[in-house]
Amino acid sequence: MKKNILKATLVAAFGLIAGFNVYNSQKSDVMSELALANVEALADDAESGEDFTNGTDCVAVWENYTCRGKDGKLYSYSIPKANS
Repeated sequence: MKKNILKATLVAAFGLIAGFNVYNSQKSDVMSELALANVEALADDAESGEDFTNGTDCVAVWENYTCRGKDGKLYSYSIPKANS
């Protein structure tokens, strides 16, 4: 009787662990798509690198959240925002 309870407990624990791992592996695809979108946005020459720096006097780095460009607009990661 005790062996049957122990076996059932082990099977249930294994099932819970396997289910949790499947659940976590399905969530990682969303992060991969988000990371890909970020890489594509950073690779776009129209909004990053020298074009951005020359047009705004801002340096596009992760530490800068916002800066005021030559045109008076507020920029955040090379994306123009409305003046506030």
